[in-house]
Amino acid sequence: MTEQLGLFESRSEAVPTELARAPLNVRESRRARYLTLRLLPPHTLELVVPHGTRAAEVSAFVAEHRQWIEDARRELAERRPVRAEGLPTRIELRAIGKAWDVEYTQDSQAAVRCRARESTLVVSTRDAARRGAAAALRNWLLDEADYHLAPWLLRESQVVGRRPTNVQVRLQKTRWGSCSNSGTISLNATLLFLPPEVVRYLFVHELCHLIALNHSRKFWAAVARYEPDFAALDRRLTAAWAEIPLWAHPAAR
Repeated sequence: MTEQLGLFESRSEAVPTELARAPLNVRESRRARYLTLRLLPPHTLELVVPHGTRAAEVSAFVAEHRQWIEDARRELAERRPVRAEGLPTRIELRAIGKAWDVEYTQDSQAAVRCRARESTLVVSTRDAARRGAAAALRNWLLDEADYHLAPWLLRESQVVGRRPTNVQVRLQKTRWGSCSNSGTISLNATLLFLPPEVVRYLFVHELCHLIALNHSRKFWAAVARYEPDFAALDRRLTAAWAEIPLWAHPAAR
């Protein structure tokens, strides 16, 4: 269940009526152990609700954190004009230490595409409005992420001593990564925009779910074993959504 409250009427019994007026996405999770509020890209708040949580508990949690919600709304409102960029003229992928200038060309007869030429990305579109350019850039980003992130994760798996059954690279809306019951690790392609030490922490985090598929003491002890600075890096990762350009988000058009 994911409800975008304030735009849609909630259909979940676990979500109280007053939340329908709040600027929140509410997501019910079978893996979550606690009610959690967080900022999500590009300008959204999310409330994660553990499966089976009673409506009264959700109401009390929201009431207790009303000030946090208002402060977050204010922060998003202040960030919005700064982040209202259009298509990029330069792209820097900090995780791999590479950068490209972006050029746009028009060819009414050619397919919309993005081509890398040394330190330049050439994006061809069919009209002056550059329709499809953002999608072409996202496809290019996915290719880069698949090429760099999957092998990197497998190298780190040798350190942790756990190897995933499969690695998927996607553009995910709300997660940097995830690990399934079957041992598949999914990575967000936008990790490429983050510093390498933060990306490595995410890899360690997900690989440790192959030791404990939860956030128990056993899990965090494993994380600490392979990344002692995990607490600071986790905070940086949580705040890093603000570093992702709007064109790279899956919902961008």
